[in-house]
Amino acid sequence: MNRKSPSCNAKKNGRPLTEYDTKTEAKAAARHANQTYGGGNLAPYKCSQCGFWHLAPADRQTPSETCLVCRGSDGKFKEAYATERDALRRAGHLRKEQGVKLVVYECVQGHGWHLTKSQPAR
Repeated sequence: MNRKSPSCNAKKNGRPLTEYDTKTEAKAAARHANQTYGGGNLAPYKCSQCGFWHLAPADRQTPSETCLVCRGSDGKFKEAYATERDALRRAGHLRKEQGVKLVVYECVQGHGWHLTKSQPAR
């Protein structure tokens, strides 16, 4: 079932994102939108903030997994990106959207690559 999110908003216009309960629902919605409206090349992603599925342009996708070892300064588990390139891509999106400059570094526990606002200790 799809509905407007009470917690997640589009970065460009601030409108609530549509949320889907399952990946299957989100894939069907992306397929419909791509065929009906064309050009968007939308793809589903699971939101780390709300836990539901949303749609975004496929070229903006930066898949990650939650690292259950490393935590940020806020105490939350960090996201881990499979490759340095994926982490750099995500950092670039965040710089463009939110104006925040992030540093990419390899997880000391070997779980991929993380982002930080400060220079990591080595």
